[in-house]
Amino acid sequence: YLKYMADDSELKSKIERLISFEVIDKNLPSISYILVDGQDVVADGHVCAKHYPEHLDGESQFRIASQTKMFTCIALMQLVERGLVRLDADVAEYLPDFMPNNPFATSGENKLASRLTLRKLMSHTSGMVREAKSGHFLDESFPSLSKTVSELAVSTLKNDPSKNKMSYSNAGMAVVGAVVEAVSGLQFADYLQKHIFTPLAMNNSAIISNKQILENLAPAYMWTLDGDFPAPVFDLGCSPAGNIFASMADMGRFIKCLVNGGMSDDGQSIISQESLDIMWQIVDKSGAYAGYKGFGLGFGIDALDGNFTVGHGGMLYGYASQALMLPKQGLGVVLVSTLDCTNNLVNHLARTILQLVLHANQQGELPQTRKKFGAATKSQINQYEGFYKDAKGTDLLELKAKNDNLYIIADGAPLQIKPTLDNIENIQKFSIDGRLYSEGSGYEFLNLEFRTDEQLRVELHWHDVIWQKIDRIVNIEYEHNYTNHLGIYGPDINPSKLYFENGKLYLLLEYFYRHECKPLGKNRFIMSGRIYPNEILTLEMVGEKGEKGLTVGPMFLKYRYDLNRNNI
Repeated sequence: YLKYMADDSELKSKIERLISFEVIDKNLPSISYILVDGQDVVADGHVCAKHYPEHLDGESQFRIASQTKMFTCIALMQLVERGLVRLDADVAEYLPDFMPNNPFATSGENKLASRLTLRKLMSHTSGMVREAKSGHFLDESFPSLSKTVSELAVSTLKNDPSKNKMSYSNAGMAVVGAVVEAVSGLQFADYLQKHIFTPLAMNNSAIISNKQILENLAPAYMWTLDGDFPAPVFDLGCSPAGNIFASMADMGRFIKCLVNGGMSDDGQSIISQESLDIMWQIVDKSGAYAGYKGFGLGFGIDALDGNFTVGHGGMLYGYASQALMLPKQGLGVVLVSTLDCTNNLVNHLARTILQLVLHANQQGELPQTRKKFGAATKSQINQYEGFYKDAKGTDLLELKAKNDNLYIIADGAPLQIKPTLDNIENIQKFSIDGRLYSEGSGYEFLNLEFRTDEQLRVELHWHDVIWQKIDRIVNIEYEHNYTNHLGIYGPDINPSKLYFENGKLYLLLEYFYRHECKPLGKNRFIMSGRIYPNEILTLEMVGEKGEKGLTVGPMFLKYRYDLNRNNI
């Protein structure tokens, strides 16, 4: 294991200065962290804003969201080690009724490659829809896992599983959990408790909430440009994909086990190193996902200063988390922010914290100091706020001011921009630096500039495109008449917006994620966007109670009101 600084309090002080900068600069409620090696906790703590309503301590609970997938896949691999499951067997071997419609299947060799296997489900290469019909990310009803999976058994694949292409699927991970239940004879929550939580002394962890957890749950917040508001708390029916509640100390025990070759503190083998090596191999090598070079079985795979890393992030109703490990160095860190969609911040902090330790051991460069930007001036806000159109006239951007800050609204997401100091005459340079993206986030288009000519016309140079500021929006007539369907859909906790702009139909999901919807046929569209790519949007759908709505894949969203807020 690495040897740390002579005084570990110096390391703790450096870590908390890094975190404090983000909490203050981005106006975050809190960020908690724990840094461990294979033997002990190196540093841990909670950095909270002055206005945060709770005192956080060792009993405080957090939602780790999709980090749950690491636990689910380890549970399955334990069964593989016992010879009860084969990774490349058809899932129907363990769930006989699980036979989703595969429109890509053909006869011969491709038919064999098109099988749905556990390896494909665990690596998100199965082609399954992102969310299930019931128990999905927007469903508060908390259906049973068996109901969720039984509905998925008759769903339709959105991608060809024989192509081995990654497409993130919470639904697929629910199926993995159902296989654990079927093979072990235990409810999934009981299996985790018996085979992972108890052996690792994770005494403040559970995959279903209870009174004690809810009493100790750290308050978390959602946000829009209109302000921050308390996040809802409910259990997901798709629990194997993202429902674990845990303390930071318990997460420290978990990642300490992983960097210690799968061994618990008292010498029990939770998972073998051989199994971890299988899980830590990239399955889809065609491209990066969520900041990783690729994805293995329940783990994202990447590198840090040339060193092999594994980990997983999580985002769920107010909680943004990141676990990142350097297995060869025996080192790991977990961070949780209590503000929704701040994953890029905690991911950057995780990498920076590990870089500090590597540097202290002469294994890497000292991480760069975070840049401190000024705020946009009132003059800049007045000059740049408004709408911009690209040269082809096919895309629109809005620059919007809120609370003396300036934002680019890009694909539905508010990206805060701040002026840099390296400006020249008639050219004002800015950088994206806010809650969603900032330096170190891996976002490709952080830098932008405004140019003003002699007639005071404004151009925005960003995203390898020149955008001209326009006086007003002239909407291109939409080629289909779906006016009666435009409006707000889904539950109060997470409304979705169907609208058209500049001749294109869009669905804005989960607050910040806009998806373009291109016609496939009457009332059917193929979606493109960040989190629901290749899903099928279908209009004029009717829910189980006869309510009007739409579906995204199998996920039904009830129609609530039109864009003028007229209730139906």
